[in-house]
Amino acid sequence: MTRSDSGPPGSRNGGISGSLAGDLEPCALCGGPVAPRALFCHACGAVQPPRPLDPFARLGLERRFDLDPAQLARQHAGFARALAPERFAARSPREQADAKAQIQALDAAHEALRDPVRRAHALLALLDLPTGAADPDDTDEETAALVTAVAVAADAAALDRAALDVGRRIEACIKYLTPAFRKAQADPSKADAAARILARLERLESLAGEAAARRAALSPPPASS
Repeated sequence: MTRSDSGPPGSRNGGISGSLAGDLEPCALCGGPVAPRALFCHACGAVQPPRPLDPFARLGLERRFDLDPAQLARQHAGFARALAPERFAARSPREQADAKAQIQALDAAHEALRDPVRRAHALLALLDLPTGAADPDDTDEETAALVTAVAVAADAAALDRAALDVGRRIEACIKYLTPAFRKAQADPSKADAAARILARLERLESLAGEAAARRAALSPPPASS
């Protein structure tokens, strides 16, 4: 059996064996050409060190805001299984280290895409729009009213109502980001709308954190046993 046949199951498929298009790089072991997103060399089967990739490319997902959470989880789990430590117990220390580094890179990409704010920042970066291009807009009437409601809430009930309203606005912002990014990806000159919604979402998430901290301070201490 050749080394290339001894790789993890599926190591000849796109995204694993290196068959994806892109600027080829030399294999870390044999020097053969390998695609940047490849986990394994298609020639010798050696696991590759992780290359600099955006989180969508690393997990083989379409660059879009409205990702399917189940698909995201499946992609991450599938690649992680191919890099399970037990598969590399007989490999060299270098390959074991590269496999571990690949898993860490996959985990980081998965965490980035699970979080709507981080996913939006990743998309804005791919559109070459500075992620700090828009400032949180507290002059918007709804946001300003929520900031005031959290600030003046005098008791737990009032704070809970304010926090519920903040949560609803967070959900709305996440919903609005989907069409905003579709327009931005069709016409990058329209990316500023997505950036503004993202800035508002971040302000609202910060406000939700403030409300939660105030609510915790208002809660009575647990009864001693």
